[in-house]
Amino acid sequence: MANEQINFEKSLARLQEIVDKIEKETLPLEESIKLYEEGKKLISSLEKSLKEAEAKIGELQK
Repeated sequence: MANEQINFEKSLARLQEIVDKIEKETLPLEESIKLYEEGKKLISSLEKSLKEAEAKIGELQK
């Protein structure tokens, strides 16, 4: 569980880095696309982790 939290936190931090970089820098199109794709993958992974956490909480509440 602690490892999952570390991975979640690292993924969230990386996503924030990507957003900041895209928003604040003028990047070549190719780099922007790569960062966007990485961000989309991170979002999917983070959403999956959140859904799993919600399911665990739901089970604990029963």
